[in-house]
Amino acid sequence: MRRWLIVAAVLGIAGCGTVDEGERAVFKVWGKMDQTCYKPGFYMYNPLSTNMDDVDVQVQKLEAKKLGAATADTQEIHADIVVNYHPDSDRCHLLIGNIGHGYADKVIQPAVLDALKAGTAHFTLATIIKDREKLREMVKTDLKARLEMSYVTVTDVNLTNFEVSREFTQAVERKQVAEQNVITATRNAEMAQAEAKGKADAAREAAKGEADAARFGAQGFADRLRIEAEAQSNYNRKVSESLTPILVQNRAVDAWREGGSHVPQIVGAGGLMLQVPMPTLQAPKPARPGNE
Repeated sequence: MRRWLIVAAVLGIAGCGTVDEGERAVFKVWGKMDQTCYKPGFYMYNPLSTNMDDVDVQVQKLEAKKLGAATADTQEIHADIVVNYHPDSDRCHLLIGNIGHGYADKVIQPAVLDALKAGTAHFTLATIIKDREKLREMVKTDLKARLEMSYVTVTDVNLTNFEVSREFTQAVERKQVAEQNVITATRNAEMAQAEAKGKADAAREAAKGEADAARFGAQGFADRLRIEAEAQSNYNRKVSESLTPILVQNRAVDAWREGGSHVPQIVGAGGLMLQVPMPTLQAPKPARPGNE
């Protein structure tokens, strides 16, 4: 905004000013706020009775560092928040008239803290990081409603950092270590169980193999005995079928002769030795026809 003071001999003293884009002008006449926000342009006014003030209505940024709040489980946290805002371009005269140019410290900063506390009260510390986007939306909605009543429009809110107490951090670390130990112990138990099962399966297969081998061996031995018995039986049957009384007597005589004697000798009482002559065995003659 540029302002000039013009002194005229006839008209007296006059002031003028230019309102740039992104600004609004407000006037106070004899200390009373004019109920209008003047848009960019050129304006003339009486500098003796009127004060011309400019208001920046472009988007501005407020950074709040390490704001303290409590979670639903009464854990303390500290957060860094960035708020983008701008004065209401149609009600900037009310903003300046009722609050003044220090509205950022007077209304925005306290509203940010209140909105953060109201938001974190809905979350436990364990879930607040996971639901960070939901918390951001809650803070943004709450903050817009609060600052709307103070003629300020909120365009965006960002939660840039969270810090928790050292005690809670240590507790989380201990919990993570305990959970990891449980996972490791479970994995080791599963590996040991799998190894034991593998050994049991191997032993069972080995025992089965040995049993099968013994069964096959016994079966083979039994088959061999059966075959030998069958062969011996067949042999005996064939021998029995081939023997006749004459053949038996001839073999008996052959046996006596192979022993060194042509006839059997019988020793009786007093050393008397008797020789029993063997009858000559002749095969029966075949019958002739008509001689029956």
